Amino acid sequence: MKPIPTKWKTKRLIVRDLRKEEIHHVQALYEKGSYIHQWYGGTLDEGFVKRCFVEGDLPPGGAKENFRIQVIQMKESDEVVGLLVSYHGHPVPDSFYINFLSIDPEYQKLGLGQEVVEELLEIVKRHEFKEVRANVALKNWGAIRFWTKLGLDTINGIYGDSEYGEERFADIELVKRF
Repeated sequence: MKPIPTKWKTKRLIVRDLRKEEIHHVQALYEKGSYIHQWYGGTLDEGFVKRCFVEGDLPPGGAKENFRIQVIQMKESDEVVGLLVSYHGHPVPDSFYINFLSIDPEYQKLGLGQEVVEELLEIVKRHEFKEVRANVALKNWGAIRFWTKLGLDTINGIYGDSEYGEERFADIELVKRF
């Protein structure tokens, strides 16, 4: 499988690899979405962006060359408004995994996330991946609606606590096959 490009475009956006000098700014952007931690029981990862840039957010046995951390930038203003973190070839070689997607809360509800994912799905398909996967917290209803609307509508697995509770958390892995 061919990796996705280091830079690609949609109608309103440029998606490109993160640059070292952007780490601090993009970490602040990541932290704007810190409310999502309430849905999966984790804590804010204060070193997420730097760790992704330096080491990658890799699956067990993963390789950094199969990893991408990319910013989502407005074409008109060059403002960075989002983050896309992905991995090529997990859990099988012809699978593309979306580790994390976030749009700045100030830019949500404008269709930017949908625009990114629709183009990404086309790229992934052209690069001959057979499926795309994303992991979503069960308590994140908005994200579940977002991903299923975009065709990641097959549940591959449910992980986490087996019973519902305020302090219990679980995720579903959603898949779109080509």
